[in-house]
Amino acid sequence: MKRAGTATEFSVQIDVAFEGMMENLRMVIRAIALEALKRIVLRTPVDKGRARGNWFVSIGGSAPIEITTQTDKNGSVTISRGSEIIGTYENQDGFPIISIYNNLPYINRLETGYSGQAPEGMVAITAAELQTEVAG
Repeated sequence: MKRAGTATEFSVQIDVAFEGMMENLRMVIRAIALEALKRIVLRTPVDKGRARGNWFVSIGGSAPIEITTQTDKNGSVTISRGSEIIGTYENQDGFPIISIYNNLPYINRLETGYSGQAPEGMVAITAAELQTEVAG
């Protein structure tokens, strides 16, 4: 008859399984944040590219007040900059909040449909889409 493992062995097995699940969860959170960043940036209306160039990412805590004069009409620089920050998520303790933000004074007007290029906004529509995709 095979003897059952000790409570300590069982505890170690649970810890290993739990750690694996947490790492998978971190990867999922990171992937969702990257997708959100891409969609938000690419949905941002473009005139000179200033609004697109002013999306930033922070992890945990409050975000600094950042505004840049850099323009980014196609969004690639902004997405790359944010992706670098999101890429550090796996090294964070716990599960801190990832914030995607834009401090331009007129970004709320763009979000509420001021531009015909994004009549439904950028953030709200992205959040709704991703919620549906993740839940479904």
